[in-house]
Amino acid sequence: MSAKNLNQYASLFNTYEWYVPNNFNIANACCHRWADSPHEARQAAIYFEDQVGQLTSLSYGQLSERVNRLANGFMRMGIHPQDRIAIALQHSSETAITILAAITVGAIAVPLKAGLTNTEYDKRLIDCSAKFVIVDKHTIAPVTNAIDHNPILRQSLKQIIGINTEDERVIPWRTLLARQPNQFTAHTASVDTPAIMLYPDTPNDEPLKATLITHQALVGSLPGFVASQNWFPKKHDIFYTTFDWSTPLGLLGGLLPTLYFGRTIVGCPSGRTIPRLFTLLDHYPITNILTSSAELLRIKEYKDSLNEFELAVRCITCPDNEVTPELTDWVKNRFNASLNSICMPLGFSYIIAESTEKWPSQPGSMGMAIPGHLLAIIKENGERAATNEVGYLCVNAQDKNGDNDPALSLSFWSQAHIQSVAAFAQNWYNTGIRARLDSDGYFWRASHNPQMAD
Repeated sequence: MSAKNLNQYASLFNTYEWYVPNNFNIANACCHRWADSPHEARQAAIYFEDQVGQLTSLSYGQLSERVNRLANGFMRMGIHPQDRIAIALQHSSETAITILAAITVGAIAVPLKAGLTNTEYDKRLIDCSAKFVIVDKHTIAPVTNAIDHNPILRQSLKQIIGINTEDERVIPWRTLLARQPNQFTAHTASVDTPAIMLYPDTPNDEPLKATLITHQALVGSLPGFVASQNWFPKKHDIFYTTFDWSTPLGLLGGLLPTLYFGRTIVGCPSGRTIPRLFTLLDHYPITNILTSSAELLRIKEYKDSLNEFELAVRCITCPDNEVTPELTDWVKNRFNASLNSICMPLGFSYIIAESTEKWPSQPGSMGMAIPGHLLAIIKENGERAATNEVGYLCVNAQDKNGDNDPALSLSFWSQAHIQSVAAFAQNWYNTGIRARLDSDGYFWRASHNPQMAD
């Protein structure tokens, strides 16, 4: 590591301070504040192409209007702050609208991915005590089947809202929005109020345990998002992620940070052919990407060179456990772009990353601690590990200045109750990742034990 780059990282880490307001609403920060400015309201917020290529284009003004209409609908149907609104939708622009509308009214958005079974939807809807559920043509069958076979769910669930569905029990999305005004004042929330509830993938025989994401967690995600995307946003930056916006990576690692900065995010369903994917990258044109190694390998293994496309990609991020030196070199040669690894465990946000513009990468490592987060390797006995000694990667509840780390989720939801996360050691919270820390400040992954994660 050169002295210049070492000093650049050290300066960033040592001078970083959190600024977290007392009151903060994610939906206001990501949507409504931009719509309040005549100039920013015209800026494109979302471009979403469905399976057949049909485009939904929303400016920040249009996004705010749709969010407000749905928020008014929620209120008129009796939703209250901290009620849970389940969102069972295939990847779509409506996913973003519904999540933002739930947060706007002060409710807790509960994204549930499409493709779950009747039993899986049933368990989650019961566990979170959802008052409303939003479905589409892909999810209505398993959700209504779960409702039909569970009298407790029929009693607790008050409304079903459907997008492109036909069922007399379901309120049509379009009809609901058409009847509502497009103005709404977002609920004022304290920063530590839960805004989102995320269920990790859990075997059917294990109890559910959902992570509660507070409003301030968005603030906590921003340094890692900016650094890993080589200082996003730069002029003309447009973001794209292959992860569904209802997943932790897609939502907290892509959609919300992009909208927070008032920039454009592009989306499409997964599984798009490589030529159609390159058409998307070329057309918008996309500069920054969050994806998986599987998606990059799909491109790498495609036979055609696709040289007719003029791409503007400058930076790609990928989970650290999927990045290899070979993949990094291929991305550089194929796209003339950086491939930065990220470590973003659920409930911790971006905590480790590569950022090739600010500090050099160490091939094979996870990267360095993101400024604002205090990390350590802790042994089973609660003591700090020595340099290069393997232990559990842990995050302190406070930063180096003694200020609370806003990224940490210190509460979870289980069996219809909010419960506190227990510290692994004094003020240290366990990611479940086995790793070591070298003398230059790089973290190296050993293994991952999800059952040890706090």
